[in-house]
Amino acid sequence: MAEMRETTLLESDLAPGLLLGDGVRIGEGVTIGGHVVIHSAVRIGDGARIGDHAQLRERAHVGAGATVGSFVGVDPDVHVGRRASVQTRCYLARGSTIEDDAFLGPGVTLANDHTMGRHRPGEELVGPTLRRACRVGAGVVVCPGVEIGEEAFVAAGAVVAADVAPRKVVMGVPARVVREVPDADLLERRR
Repeated sequence: MAEMRETTLLESDLAPGLLLGDGVRIGEGVTIGGHVVIHSAVRIGDGARIGDHAQLRERAHVGAGATVGSFVGVDPDVHVGRRASVQTRCYLARGSTIEDDAFLGPGVTLANDHTMGRHRPGEELVGPTLRRACRVGAGVVVCPGVEIGEEAFVAAGAVVAADVAPRKVVMGVPARVVREVPDADLLERRR
């Protein structure tokens, strides 16, 4: 069992009610909302935005220009890429990776434990991987270890229990492929 260490959180004048842990690195031009908690060794890139009441746990990384919305929970060792957008009330489980330019709608849940707390001691939990420029709609649940491919699109309310190939559109419970993302919807056509 992992040893729990006491983390010191200190008040900061960077934002109202902000609590900061040891060794936090905050880039230039970062906007931080009220009552945010940022635990030790978190890194936030230049120009990122952190919404009100967000919590960033130990060793999380938020890339330059990324948005982490209000009431978002970011567990330890989560990586949020550059310009990624994580909307209000999302939960990002430990070990999840969100690559550059990905979009997560409000209330998305990324899970990392197939056993729901009954894993063997020392067994590593595996969060989902969301590849570059994928889009995940509101209220989606992504199961542990699942990969959502580059430029894929997951419709609102889906439960993603298996990998999604690049550029595929999936929807439903469980999520199933319904078509391919058209060329006109690719990120490079939208910039």
